[in-house]
Amino acid sequence: MTEGEATTNGQKTEAAESQDTEMKIIRQVEYYFGDYNLPRDKFLQEEIKNDDGWITLETMIKFKRLAALSTDISVILAALKKSTSGIIEVHENNEKIRRSASHPLPIFNDELKEETMKRTIYCKGFAKDGSVKLDDLLEYFKQYGPYETVLMRHYFDKESKKQGFKGSVLVVFPTVEKAKEFKELDDVKYKNTYLLRKWHEDYVEEKKKEIEERKARKEARKKKEEKEDNENKEEEAAEIEIPKGTFLYFSGLKEGSEAAREDIKESLGEFADQCAWIDFSRGMTKGYIRFKEEDFNKQVMEKLEGKLKVKDMDAELRLVDGEEEEEQLKKMKEARSRARNNAGKKRKSGRGGHFPNKKRKC
Repeated sequence: MTEGEATTNGQKTEAAESQDTEMKIIRQVEYYFGDYNLPRDKFLQEEIKNDDGWITLETMIKFKRLAALSTDISVILAALKKSTSGIIEVHENNEKIRRSASHPLPIFNDELKEETMKRTIYCKGFAKDGSVKLDDLLEYFKQYGPYETVLMRHYFDKESKKQGFKGSVLVVFPTVEKAKEFKELDDVKYKNTYLLRKWHEDYVEEKKKEIEERKARKEARKKKEEKEDNENKEEEAAEIEIPKGTFLYFSGLKEGSEAAREDIKESLGEFADQCAWIDFSRGMTKGYIRFKEEDFNKQVMEKLEGKLKVKDMDAELRLVDGEEEEEQLKKMKEARSRARNNAGKKRKSGRGGHFPNKKRKC
């Protein structure tokens, strides 16, 4: 290869790069002033009110994506003058541009939003690792064009305080027919990954339904928790009215015996069904029995003549009253409160638990 050939080849490469840059400048500026963006761009909407729609190129080169292509006003002007769409009009002083009066701007209202949605396709399946750039997508969708715009869908990560790509885009086509052509293609792949395609309208309805179902489940959980809280409050209120004269104290069992609460209850015979609580653990020599009805302890005491036969052991009974009775009522309420709290924690966490040496009802 001669030096002349290398120079010629170099010039061809530079010319191709220059042409590519010009096409990107045209595409970007026409996007800014296009049917999709301009009606929605609050900044540009305010700017075009000031000078009969004209905006200086000094202002335009402050836009990031245009500035990334070139900040040389002469380069931008040269590119725009080669545009064949007729959307952009260059002022005679070569210092400002505007959307051509021959292309009336759509009125941004609910009708426009609805009409735009009907020609928009939702596409999912792009990598979320940051490797996909907007320029890549704009170039990729050319084969299915023309299109008005490609919108990357982002989310905000609260922890990193950065935006992330959801892996999905919205492609706005100029007509419903063009959108339908793309939607009805058999297979659409991006770098060997098949893309999921839906009408944007259908996607929005699906998400709306998911949100409503999620909200309904949340409301159901809330109502269930409120019901359980109310039931607990009712139980607490009922406990305030717990009758007195319901406790018996027993003692005299052998230390370390195998007697259990079930054995204590069985020894009550005909009164077992009236047993509400037994405060006793295996191996102990004494404990407390609570009955359901007021002054029932006296009936049991009289009937059993102050004796309780537990397995092969004779236990002594006595009535519980005064400060001792108040203390037992307090212990019983605290035990019930702990049981309710533990049950509430299990409901909320979805996990069970084990509570050693827990007193229980008969």
